[in-house]
Amino acid sequence: MYHLMKFIPLYSKVQRPCTSTPMIDSFVRLMNEFTNMPVPPKPRQALGDKVVRDIRPGAAFEPTYIYRLLTVNKSSLSEKGRQEDAEEYLGFILNGLHEEMLNLKKLLSPVDEKLMVSNGPKSHSVSEEDQEQGEGSEDEWEQVGPRNKTSVTRQADFVQTPITGIFGGHIRSVVYQQSSKESATLQPFFTLQLDIQSDRIRTVQDALESLVARESVQGYTTKTKQEVEISRRVTLEKLPPVLVLHLKRFVYEKTGGCQKLIKNIDYPVDLEISKELLSPGVKNKNFKCHRTYRLFAVVYHHGSSATGGHYTTDVFQIGLNGWLRIDDQAVKVISQYQVVRPAAERTAYLLYYRRVDLL
Repeated sequence: MYHLMKFIPLYSKVQRPCTSTPMIDSFVRLMNEFTNMPVPPKPRQALGDKVVRDIRPGAAFEPTYIYRLLTVNKSSLSEKGRQEDAEEYLGFILNGLHEEMLNLKKLLSPVDEKLMVSNGPKSHSVSEEDQEQGEGSEDEWEQVGPRNKTSVTRQADFVQTPITGIFGGHIRSVVYQQSSKESATLQPFFTLQLDIQSDRIRTVQDALESLVARESVQGYTTKTKQEVEISRRVTLEKLPPVLVLHLKRFVYEKTGGCQKLIKNIDYPVDLEISKELLSPGVKNKNFKCHRTYRLFAVVYHHGSSATGGHYTTDVFQIGLNGWLRIDDQAVKVISQYQVVRPAAERTAYLLYYRRVDLL
């Protein structure tokens, strides 16, 4: 993401007083605010043989132009000083950057050229023998899966941009109905939403397994008003280079209002997405290195309330070959143990993983 933004030219307000890409411009400006951190001196021994590293971060600054983006795009997040949801804000940023790049792509492409790119994984192209196009439909086909079972698959037209190239994945949602063909929908995602409400869910692995568990859907009726038994299952169709896991801590109660789940969820530094979580068509086409991730950042929410609190971030700094804890302008070195160790005052909210073959 940093290299992408540094690759785009930085223009001043004088050079470009009017812009159709305020989000891209603002993030290019943000990335250019940072200079390389001085190489820290060799660790010095402190009392009790504890190794201490000194780091010298640059001067703190307030990126007011990033705040202003919220009003430019008429976001529901646009009230300055209000407590915001970190995952909602991340989605707003990634979708906004993606949309601006999409519009630039349209300007660069001839009118008659189709921009549409399949939102299935690149490694899984359905051959003519395997698919039968639906009549007059370009976004629906009959797909032959394992054991020659067929399913009708629908997908939204989804155009690739550099943002989807980093964060974009796809899930397959399949609906099973008695004596009917399976109906599948491919949907894009930037963050993978993990429900952690159940008492059985104690780890990220538990939450991922729960995500793909088959569930029955109640109260579904046909056109003739007959109630039928149907079930639904979600699987992972395409994994992105950067996998962001959202631990859904803020839940709406039946009585109204939003509550925060304080429970600890264990998360590993090295995460392997098991084949069982993948869609049948891609299960055997992903090498282990394409399913193995390493943690590089954690966003925490501090506080017990869903309507207030504070966010901090731990991030792996490559030059330091270690972890930094960032709390507004306070930056300090911490150990990996401190990153994965649960603490009562802070709960992990967003987990950022990077595919190991890209490290």
